[in-house]
Amino acid sequence: MTYQVSIFLENKLGHLEKVTAVLKDAQINIRSLHLNHTANGWGILNLVVSNPELAYQLLNENGMSAALREIVVVKMADKPGGLDGLLKDIVNAGVNFTNAYGRVVNDGDSAFFVIDVQDIPDARTNLANVGLEIIADHLVYGIK
Repeated sequence: MTYQVSIFLENKLGHLEKVTAVLKDAQINIRSLHLNHTANGWGILNLVVSNPELAYQLLNENGMSAALREIVVVKMADKPGGLDGLLKDIVNAGVNFTNAYGRVVNDGDSAFFVIDVQDIPDARTNLANVGLEIIADHLVYGIK
């Protein structure tokens, strides 16, 4: 199972750096991130990291409000129209996501598209049924 770590983060100077310092000290690599503003000076930071369970534990131990959520990561072509083609396949699979972000893996070749959905097992099955490649955890996390 592939996970993202989500942190409820106040939009104040130095708060993001507190997160990165905890991860750096534990030698946890950030593979992808998505930071968005929600309301009243707060936001959600979604991270794909090399060791999500440890990151979740350490961030909470250091007073941050972190959650561990299962995600699906699919391969996407890194070319004009790559995302459009992928989204058509996702629609054909009948998968509706609540959150998404991408990361280039090999420039001009492939990228990862991270999707957060309510029903992970169903989504994995439906995405595979339309021919989408679901990326293995060790590749998402960058573990050799």
